[in-house]
Amino acid sequence: MRQACFIFLFLFSFSQAFSQFKKTYSINGYVEDIESGEKLIGCFVLDSMGKHGTVTNAFGYFNLTQSAGKCFLTTRYLGYVNQSIQFNVNKDTTIIIKLLTHSIKIDEVVVVRSIPEDKLSRPQIGLLNISSKDVKKLPVLLGEADVMRALQNMPGIQAANERSSGISVRGGSIDQNLFLLDDAPVFQITHVGGFYSVFNNEAIKDIKVYKGDIPANYGGRLSSVIDIRQRDGNMQNYAISGGIGIVAANLSIEGPIMKDRISFIVSGKSSYIGLLYKLMHSNMVLSFYDLNCKLNAIINTKNRIFISSYSGGDKFDKDLNSNKTFSVRWNHVYNPKLFSNASLIYSSYCFKSGNSDNTNNNSYAWRSGLNQLTLKAEYNYYLNSNNIIDFGVSSSYNTFIPGKLEGNKNTIENITQSIPFSYRMVDEQKVIDYAIYVSNQQKLTERLSFRYGVRASLYQNIGNGQWVYRLNDYQVADSFYVSQNSSYSNFFNIEPRLSLNYRIAQNSAIKASYTYTTQQTQLLMKTNGGGPLDVWFPSGVNIKPQLSSQYSLGFIQYLFNNSLEASLEGYYKDMNNIIDYKDGATFMSKNSISEINKTSYNFEEQLRTGRGYAYGLEIMLKGGNNKIDGFIGYTYARSKRVIQGINFGNTYLSPFDKPHTLDISLNFNVTKRVSLSSNFRYQSGQVITVPIYVMEMWGKTLAGYSNRNEYRLPAYQRIDLSLVIKNKQKLGKRYHSEWNFSVVNILNHANIAYIDFVPSKENPNIIDAKGTSMLGIVPSVSYQFNF
Repeated sequence: MRQACFIFLFLFSFSQAFSQFKKTYSINGYVEDIESGEKLIGCFVLDSMGKHGTVTNAFGYFNLTQSAGKCFLTTRYLGYVNQSIQFNVNKDTTIIIKLLTHSIKIDEVVVVRSIPEDKLSRPQIGLLNISSKDVKKLPVLLGEADVMRALQNMPGIQAANERSSGISVRGGSIDQNLFLLDDAPVFQITHVGGFYSVFNNEAIKDIKVYKGDIPANYGGRLSSVIDIRQRDGNMQNYAISGGIGIVAANLSIEGPIMKDRISFIVSGKSSYIGLLYKLMHSNMVLSFYDLNCKLNAIINTKNRIFISSYSGGDKFDKDLNSNKTFSVRWNHVYNPKLFSNASLIYSSYCFKSGNSDNTNNNSYAWRSGLNQLTLKAEYNYYLNSNNIIDFGVSSSYNTFIPGKLEGNKNTIENITQSIPFSYRMVDEQKVIDYAIYVSNQQKLTERLSFRYGVRASLYQNIGNGQWVYRLNDYQVADSFYVSQNSSYSNFFNIEPRLSLNYRIAQNSAIKASYTYTTQQTQLLMKTNGGGPLDVWFPSGVNIKPQLSSQYSLGFIQYLFNNSLEASLEGYYKDMNNIIDYKDGATFMSKNSISEINKTSYNFEEQLRTGRGYAYGLEIMLKGGNNKIDGFIGYTYARSKRVIQGINFGNTYLSPFDKPHTLDISLNFNVTKRVSLSSNFRYQSGQVITVPIYVMEMWGKTLAGYSNRNEYRLPAYQRIDLSLVIKNKQKLGKRYHSEWNFSVVNILNHANIAYIDFVPSKENPNIIDAKGTSMLGIVPSVSYQFNF
């Protein structure tokens, strides 16, 4: 029945399209920044004569259908002056629209807030747009403007904990979020154990967060997609920008290799914490870096090439984390109505702990990670001004290394020789996944529009290797051998997506969506012994893909002459095959690797799968004027799980259940050169499982625990402030700079991050609880410049 409905919708859209017999022409092109040539993503282009509108795609391209005669185009893009163009149409026309920022013509232009047609007419719910300028408005931690900290302030998005850049979206786990950097997946998003993210704000152009309706071209995660686009590089002039903070410095260089044809950007960030440790004569090793590079080439009016790369890493004592991405994307315009993008993408993540020096008989290291190579082709077909059909195919080859010992051969043999195969570290695993999708965004009437589509995915585990098969009680049943490149486990899923928008009035609309998603890749996280031990592993014989159905309903309205956006969204998410650790699970940390020959261990035995569900309500007020702007966001959210083998099979709160979250962020422009920013957050505390009694048994003191996540830490509260002072801009001079003075947690509120439970020194039958907070009051200063 569900498939039949989608077939009917597609046939209906085509019948609508071909019922139009009047001769029409295509108006297509790009929208870009007049100074740098950067393509502008999500710019609304309106044909005010025909009352049709569209939005530029991820590469700044647009297409409208217009009958012969006069055409009057208007553009609307946040932070830019509205542009109007008038011309006659008697054939297909290609144009480049160049927009001015408000800052360039601030004395000549009166900024008038237009009705945001895009948000009111497009069938998209649960979408957040964030720019690098928005990130810079917030108070910073130790001088570093951080993309992930900005996301954590948004309704429906929560920080995993105070020190983490990881996020939980609408009650989902941290690994249920797909991070894309110029289409390349990023698997490790944090530095320094979670205090900073790997995304360099100076290299970023646009950020889109899909947390409700996820378009059919995205797949592989349950909760959200964070699509981050890097800057293309200045096509007109060379520019240098940089800055220095308390813990790190950054530098960016960009410019034209061939003016108006080829540009580049190189942006790097590096910490110097290690130097401070050396000055204090400490043996502690701690450092991180990020390097973003991009080349943008216009071959001709129909072809463009983008080459992007990212490399980043951490070093903490003997732990090493590294991320690498590389993508080559080719844009081709077959004709004004058909735009394509073909991509070759490589992503890798590696975690290594220890020393694998082969010349040292006692050296060994633990390594885990994954590599992914993807080839995909995507198409946008502009059937007419009321229909945009997106379709595409992709294929990925994945190599997972859940756990592997490296180092001196004799040492490794001594450690592993006494362990039965079924209990050793999981072997390298290989997976091929395929996907195909199609969707249609259609405007039925002046008030009603909707988007419907479907994604089909096939996930195949391939050999060679020997694998362990488990029964329902999670005990080892048997093992089997798989020959080279043979498929031994296949998962096929159909993922329908549907969203609609009904415009109630000129300034208000109702939105709704249904999204079905699957996830075949999981992340195990356990912090133990001072550093993270993260393991990515695929679905397979024992762990099935996670599944999710999400229903969303929302309302949006613009008030006070369109200066205030008010939105309300509710959701319900039903998830299956969710993974969690069993009661009494044992964890292998980097400190216990040397003891592996004394204990049997296989991480899949520590897991259980079952059902999860989440529901909530998100309210947001956003707006302002030239003097003050900001937002107020409130989220009511619940997240629960029911898994056999956990909490006696009874329902329990997920680790990401935080019922109440309130964020207030305000920015005051005191003068043209001085601004003040503040951010306040209140959030329900983290759920925890606590020991409730101790007992003596067989000469040992044992603890008895409460139900899973039955207790909750005190509520989280924090106020951050910042002062930004810009230098006086001299007429005709490109150089400008600014100072940022920030104070995080200015009230020095002791927010408990975790609790240690230890036997009392006075009475071992009594358990003492010791809470630890991560951040006290943290002042910082940073300096940024560009010319």
